[in-house]
Amino acid sequence: MRTVYALIVGIDDYRTRDTLKGCVNDARAAETWLRQQRGVRHAILPLHDEHATKAAVLRGIQRHLGRAGAGDTALLWFSGHGSQESTRDPREGTGMCQALVCHDSLQPGGQPLLQDQELGALLDRIAARGTHVVAVLDSCFSGGATREDGGPRARGVEWRPWWHTATGTTGTRDGGGNGPEPRRHVLLAACRPQELANEDLLDGAWRGYFSHALLHALDTLGPTATYGGVHALVEERVRSLSGRVQHPELRGPHDGRFLTGEALPTSPFLLRHTASGWEVDCGYAHGLRAPGAEFTLLDRPGGGRRVVVRDVGPESSRVEPAGWRPGPADREGVHAVTPSALAFPPAAVTVVGERGAVRLLSAAISGEPLLTRDGGNGLPLRVEATADGRARVSGGAGRDLPPLSLRTATDAARVAGCLAHITRWHHIRDLTNPDPYLSALVRITVDKPLVGDLTRTATGDPVLRYTRGGREPQARVRIHNDSDRMLWCVLLDLTDSYGCNATALYEGDFVKPGGTALARRGEPVWFHLPPGRTVVRGASATDWLKLIVTENELNTAPFRLPAWSPDAPPPSRSAAGPASAGLLHLSPPQGTRDAGGPAHGVGRWGTATAVVRTEVP
Repeated sequence: MRTVYALIVGIDDYRTRDTLKGCVNDARAAETWLRQQRGVRHAILPLHDEHATKAAVLRGIQRHLGRAGAGDTALLWFSGHGSQESTRDPREGTGMCQALVCHDSLQPGGQPLLQDQELGALLDRIAARGTHVVAVLDSCFSGGATREDGGPRARGVEWRPWWHTATGTTGTRDGGGNGPEPRRHVLLAACRPQELANEDLLDGAWRGYFSHALLHALDTLGPTATYGGVHALVEERVRSLSGRVQHPELRGPHDGRFLTGEALPTSPFLLRHTASGWEVDCGYAHGLRAPGAEFTLLDRPGGGRRVVVRDVGPESSRVEPAGWRPGPADREGVHAVTPSALAFPPAAVTVVGERGAVRLLSAAISGEPLLTRDGGNGLPLRVEATADGRARVSGGAGRDLPPLSLRTATDAARVAGCLAHITRWHHIRDLTNPDPYLSALVRITVDKPLVGDLTRTATGDPVLRYTRGGREPQARVRIHNDSDRMLWCVLLDLTDSYGCNATALYEGDFVKPGGTALARRGEPVWFHLPPGRTVVRGASATDWLKLIVTENELNTAPFRLPAWSPDAPPPSRSAAGPASAGLLHLSPPQGTRDAGGPAHGVGRWGTATAVVRTEVP
């Protein structure tokens, strides 16, 4: 049985004018909720007020949470003050570093703050052992805190000069980027790194907006709550309470079950009810272009409940229920949805060759909204069905694919799934805003390698070369925000194996106006051939580094795509939708812009792409 090791910290009494009122209430409510959870053992260490010194908090993390092993959970819940200060550290894209304020941090001669890099490194060391690690931080500036009184009151204090002392161990990721990405903690934060977190009288007691909303969401969603679903409910509730000046953040897998991290089958898109109506977290920056698209709810198989897009924004879209009337329970919850009827051109597939195989594949393609055999302006893909029961797929920009078996209906479904996978990958790679304004103000650069050599193509794209001794090239990658506004950025790595990684380089964070951020927090990026590709003279691989920027956080779950594998099972079909249910249905812009320019709001996102070729000389 899983054991949840929990360190629950609540600090109201800082022995200064910076006293708070609701943090201990938050901590006690969190402890009560945790003790009510069935199916797990509890090992809870509460630290309140004067007991929550920096030494005690560090000891609690290292000795109490550090007891958690593989298959256990380590939970840090902190309600108290947060702080920040400006920094010239190139790893901090916002230009600020954040910290948690312990009980003795505000007192003259007290301990220094618990800084972001120190805290993040401690939590990630525990996660590296196979423990599921969760940090819930209800404090000001908490969105960056683990990078690593009348009316609402902010839980933040000024970063005072006498706190500038040793910051402890910051730690680095083992391996320098070579090999599997190490396990990391999940962060649920009360606000963005540059924002204040607030507390107020809620239900007759002083509580933090975030803690109150989080526990309410967990009770609403029950034991199958995912991090994405919880965050969707919490964000809307906190924005409503705060007048939309406080925006909770989630850093970690959206499909992971709360407290366990177990990946639950779900769509990358979620539907929720907000103060402005119904909303799906799919917008212009995901490729959605116009009203009229439909999403189908997946929580009632065979129910066929649909919503229709009425207004598209940069990060999300306003929708309306079609043919059904939502009840109070629908409005309280969050619903997984999948695109079901969209106005995007599918890939235009040509199938030639052996007649029986052509019929099998044509039937499989007919059920895929990402594919059509009726022509059109979509991505041209070609399948040649050979007499020996094979299918040769061509037309994608990635590596050549091996011949696939095409003898049965199951084989045909697998080939159609391959075509849909390639189509989805191309849609992400080719994602471009028809309004180029913001795209012209962001860029990606690759530094001179620390290992290996760098040349450039005639178009200026970087070519990185292995050393003569066979070592992978290593170089730092930078994101540049040349605009006059704070931008939220995610850097995708699209490989020629038709995969897309949304977490390895720059998972999603703000970059200050005129600022620069470093991929992998300043550690070099290793550019190497993928597994199975032999390091011999002339071998090569291509990565498309895709930067997507918006003014607000973006749902990145739809951009996560594993590399295509011939051993992948055929896509399943269900009453809830087609075989590609849950896939991202995107399309590069087609045709010309309408007179008068793009639709309102379309300019508040942009993209940049760097094509990096890795070669063995």
